[in-house]
This record gives sequence, structure tokens and C-alpha cells, in this order.
Amino acid sequence: MLGAEPFKALVASASIPKTIRSFLQGYLQNTGPGPIDVYKGPSTNPNVHLVAGDFWLNVYSDALSVGNDLLTGNGIAKFVALRTLERKLSEEGCDYDYVLIDLPPSFGGLVRSALYSSDYLVIPCTSDTFSEYCIGLIAQMLPQFVADWQNGLVRFKANNYGSVEYDQFGRPVFAGWVFNGFDTRDGKLLRADDAHFQNITKAIDRLTQALVSSITVYDPVVHKAGSSLLGKIEDMNVLIQNSLWQNIPAAKLDKHQQVKDLTGGKSSWSDAQKRLIVSIRNQIDDIAKAVISKL
Repeated sequence: MLGAEPFKALVASASIPKTIRSFLQGYLQNTGPGPIDVYKGPSTNPNVHLVAGDFWLNVYSDALSVGNDLLTGNGIAKFVALRTLERKLSEEGCDYDYVLIDLPPSFGGLVRSALYSSDYLVIPCTSDTFSEYCIGLIAQMLPQFVADWQNGLVRFKANNYGSVEYDQFGRPVFAGWVFNGFDTRDGKLLRADDAHFQNITKAIDRLTQALVSSITVYDPVVHKAGSSLLGKIEDMNVLIQNSLWQNIPAAKLDKHQQVKDLTGGKSSWSDAQKRLIVSIRNQIDDIAKAVISKL
């Protein structure tokens, strides 16, 4: 979103890059949160601020100890550092309606930290068997994550009498899912993609039931059953490459020529590609409207 060269400049700008690392580094050195730098991408909405990611996050993830930090309550602040980041930005005059956190498909410390910091959880599902399988894993792991947080919170409060600053964290609510990466013909899902869609829908229903039955300290789902689909985004094909190469949202690519390769040669979009861009734009808008209206 920032572009390759601007991002490289941020990473190489100082001994501690002006990425998310500059804020989190102090947590590992027990000096507290560091400075926060926010940016605007060349093609992002003026109301959007970006905190640049960093591969160093793997180091932070490895340093998060469920046993020593979370379950003992001694390092609980490390697991909700992103809420501290949000609060510090608010104190500096940056108030946001939505904060979006993009995560890898894993269950490591970094994902735990983001879940504990989040109000809602949205699951993107690709048209394949792995998504169905991973939804089942979420049904198993999320209740355990919540139980671990509750245990750590009890330990923390036992040593910090009257503290309520973490009481509302560690309560991620399943808000819905997005189906993506499918193909259509005459406006309908291809047979294989439709089969995956039906299987994932059933897996999501099982997830909802598992969360409701396993998590009792708060209401863990927005929709009890049947209405948790936030929207669909079909396979973008060559659009996704151009979006990355040109740092332009896929939904806005029809305002630009396509790049054939990284040597810079450009050409016009075909009529079919233009229709796909318009379709993608409408699908993304529909998801945004669903998020705004349901959450």
C-alpha cells in the first residue's frame, strides 16, 4: 500500500525502522511503548492512516510467552499492545472509526495478541479445502485462547487490586466471513467453487455453535446462525499483480493502464477485465456496507 521504494526507505531509515517495530521494540526491552509513525499511501483514501508492517514482528511473536507473560499475568500488557497503540494515537488527535489488522493464517503469539486486542474477528475464506479445515481449528483454538486470557486476567488483578484497564480486552467476537478466490460463469459460481462455498458455510455454522457453547464469559458471535456472510470477492487474476506493482487498489485499476511486467510496459484493459474491475469494486463496497451496518 505504501509502495516498494517508500517501504524500503522506512525500513532503512534508522537503527529502529519507522514501522510497527519502533512502537513494539520497547516491550521487549521493558522500556514501554515507543514512538508511532503513521503514513498515507499514494492511492489510499485520505481518511486512511497506515502503520507499516515489518518482518521483525516474527521476533516479537517469538518473545510472547503464554506461560510466563499471559498465564501468570505478569506480561499481559504485551498481548494488548495494539490497544495501547490506538490509545496513544487518540491522545495525539488521531481518532479512528475502524482499525483493521491483517494477520497470517496461524495461531502464534502475534495472532493471539491481535485477537486479544480486537473487538471483532472476520475470517476470509478462499475457495479450497484448507479454509474449511482451518475454520474447524479456529473452533478449537479460540475458546482456549479466551480461557487463557481469563486465567491471566485473574492472576493480574490479584496482584493489581482494583485495576480494570484490561477487563474488556480478550473478548473477540466472531463478526462474519468473506468468501473469495472463486470463479463465475454467467454470474453463477462454478460447480467446484459452489461446493466449497456450501462446505465452508456448514463449517462456519459449526464454528458459531462451538463458540456459543464453549465461551460463556461474553457473547462470542454477532449472528447466531445463517447470516454471518459479509460478502464475496471473486478471483482477481491478473488484477492482483497490477494492484501490487502499481500500489493501486484493484477496484480503481480501470482508471489506470495495466502494467504487463515490471519493465514498465503498459497497455489498455480488455472489456472483460474492465467488467471484472467494476465487479470487484461493487463487491468490496458491499462488504464495507455490511461491516458498517452489522458491527
